[in-house]
Amino acid sequence: MFSVLQNKNNIQYRSEPFPYFIIDNALPRNLYDELITSFPKFDKIIKGNRGINEYQENTAYRYDASKALIDEEISQTWKNFISYHTSHEFTSELYDIFLNSIKKIYNVDKDKLPNKNNTGLRHRDNSFFSTDCQFVINTPTSGDTSVIEPHLDNPKEFYAALLYMRDPEDDSLGGSLTTHQFIGEPSFYGKSRVRESKVNLIEEIAYQENRLAVFLNSPLSIHGVTKRSKTDFYRKYINIIGEFNNELFDFRPFLEK
Repeated sequence: MFSVLQNKNNIQYRSEPFPYFIIDNALPRNLYDELITSFPKFDKIIKGNRGINEYQENTAYRYDASKALIDEEISQTWKNFISYHTSHEFTSELYDIFLNSIKKIYNVDKDKLPNKNNTGLRHRDNSFFSTDCQFVINTPTSGDTSVIEPHLDNPKEFYAALLYMRDPEDDSLGGSLTTHQFIGEPSFYGKSRVRESKVNLIEEIAYQENRLAVFLNSPLSIHGVTKRSKTDFYRKYINIIGEFNNELFDFRPFLEK
């Protein structure tokens, strides 16, 4: 079984201020070790990134499922993992976990959500609902990085899951995922950014091996990343995404004037 949700008995679920959960030791150790051992070479991810494909320090590079699934150098175990996490079956697993929150936020039942016939792979299929499972690396940095300030993801995004794959010898500090709650009314600037003075920190989720963090996207799903210390280590994780071909909400009425 390849699902990152197979250890959901260990789930730490938060419904407020927005729905998200954490699962530690998400994958069985033997599967996690096999995936770590066959993780693609960093150079492949950098050269296969959409956009910047030359090395820069302190930069995130992604290798999409549409490329990985046809890449002969990607192991069959990884292809099986990616295939499952871009399938309707995986999305359905998430529906069951988030169902009460989905009903509350979007006022919709499961039978109104995407199904097997209208779900496809991002960057390959032209579908009503698109999925992706990306290899992601953050390159080393020669000094402390800046904080990724609180923000919303693309309003088309329905869910995002991060499977952290930290190197056991990585002794760098920071790079934690943070969750936030508005103080008073929502307020955004720029491209769905939020000033830190407008939110309270709810939780800091450390980057550690085999930890899964998943959130349901909503107008209140404010999150960021803490600064990362100088390091020679690459930061590795898997980014699992499900998104519609239309926006689920509009934050623009709350943009600062």
